[in-house]
Order: sequence, then structure tokens, then C-alpha cells
Amino acid sequence: MAKTYHIPYMRNTLTIILLLTGLFVYADRDSKYGTAPASWSDQVEKDMVTLISKNEQARQVYGRVIKRLRRSGVPAAYAWQVFSNPGIKIEPNISDKFSKPAEKMDYTDYRQIFVNDKRVNGGVKFYNEHSELLHRVAKQYGVDPFLILSFVGVETQYGLYASSYPVFNSLHTIIHNIPRRAKWAEDEMVAWFMICRVDGLGPHDVKGSYAGAFGYGQFMPTSFKSYAVDMDGDGVREPFEWADVMASIANYLLKRGNYDIGSTDFSENSANWRAVYKYNPSKNYVKVVLELRTQLQDAIEKS
Repeated sequence: MAKTYHIPYMRNTLTIILLLTGLFVYADRDSKYGTAPASWSDQVEKDMVTLISKNEQARQVYGRVIKRLRRSGVPAAYAWQVFSNPGIKIEPNISDKFSKPAEKMDYTDYRQIFVNDKRVNGGVKFYNEHSELLHRVAKQYGVDPFLILSFVGVETQYGLYASSYPVFNSLHTIIHNIPRRAKWAEDEMVAWFMICRVDGLGPHDVKGSYAGAFGYGQFMPTSFKSYAVDMDGDGVREPFEWADVMASIANYLLKRGNYDIGSTDFSENSANWRAVYKYNPSKNYVKVVLELRTQLQDAIEKS
């Protein structure tokens, strides 16, 4: 994954207004893409497919995406506004990244990326700054605090590296260029629309990985939609606020991974090992998460 520093994401005032009122001010706006439709029709669906698709594969996928958005109650004006954004593009490097995922590296090389002094020292510093919150989340969900800490260390180096590509553009690129991932990307794109409307995210404002994972916990949209939680009680599930992020990781491990509450058994094929594997189905990934967890715990207890 390309590494760029993440600037903490703030919801803009316009997005909040749209979320709270359900009104969309784009309905009568003219642009080079034409006038945004006030309501859905079969012809509007066809026009949207033409607007967003650059090849036949994308036409088929977006045809299904748009029908699902319509059935889900997404306003036509909102969908048109999202699809007509001038920042939409096919990212040239994403297909290559899918063909060479880091998890396929030799473990020795893969381990060097995640289990090193910089990652451990950064984790100790992060722990000292967020230990109260971390232990509160761990107690509430019954998930090992050092495991949660290790996840944010591996995924985004404690929030330093969370943003490479706009989430929309990542999914848009996959829809166009990676046939074997088309159905998966279709589901993720629909989920992305739902998240943006419910949680007040700007569809083109949030950046994430080449695959479309976003936030400090690097959730895919379908996972965020199903397992993210509002820990701090502000009414919104925030992908870049630590309370929500830590709780969402714990909630995912419990509900998706069937984490064994209270168990400290992380041996291969144990319940908790399998819970980590659910987060990212790669044995290399599980090994670095668990090894970093052990090193973080040792370093913190000695500090």
C-alpha cells in the first residue's frame, strides 16, 4: 500500500445538513453532466449507467449497483451528484497492487514491515496516550487490549498511514478493471453509499487503501456497515476517531470472528486465532498481528 500521511477527516457542514434534512440541493443544478434528476425512472437509471461506466463490464456492474440504490431509497439527485463528481477516475496502480498483495510475500520479508522497533516503540507511545480508552473498550467487549493495539499498529501504524486513494475511486477502478472482483466491488460500492448517507461521510472525501478499506481500523464498507459502532455516543460511527475505531475492531472480532471472551489462547486454529484470520484471511497477517501483540505487551509491561 502506498504510504501517505492521513489528515484527520472532518465532516463538512453541507454533508451534515443533507443528512439531517434529507434534502438534496443538487436536483436542479446544471453541469456538463446534465441536470440532476428530481426522481427515479428507468431512463434515469440508464442515464446514470452511461454517466459512470467506461466499459461493458462496468455497465453491467453499475447497472446492478444503481438498481440496488434505487430500491434502497437513495434519492436520484444524490446518486447523480455522486456519480458526476469531477474527481472520479480510474486509478492506474490498483490492478497491479491486487496482483501483488503484501500478504503473498515471504514471511520473513512481510514480518519486517510490521514487527520492528519502530512499530513497537510507536505502540508503546500510543498506549501511553490512549491506555484508559483502550482498557475501557477491552473491558466492555471482553477483547484483549494488546490485540486491539496490535491491529491498529499493523493496519495504519497507529493512525499515521490510513489514506492512499479515495474509497470511491478504489471501488470504481475495481469495477472497471478487475473482473474476478466485480461482484465483491458491487456490494462494497452499495455499502459505501449507505454509510455515507447514514454516517455523514462525503462519498469522495474519504481516502483509504487500494482495496477500499478505510479509517484507522481499515474496514471495508460492508464490514463498517455491519460492525462499526458509536462508542463515544455522538450519534455517528467515526472511522477516524479512536473510541469508535477501537470499539469497532472489538465488535468485529466478537460478532464476525467469534472471539472467545476471556481467553488468552492465541495458538494456531484456536478461537481467537480464527477471529484474527476473519479480519484478514492470511496466515502471514495473523502471525504478524499476534507477534506484534506479544512484543507490545512485553514492552509496555517493562516500561
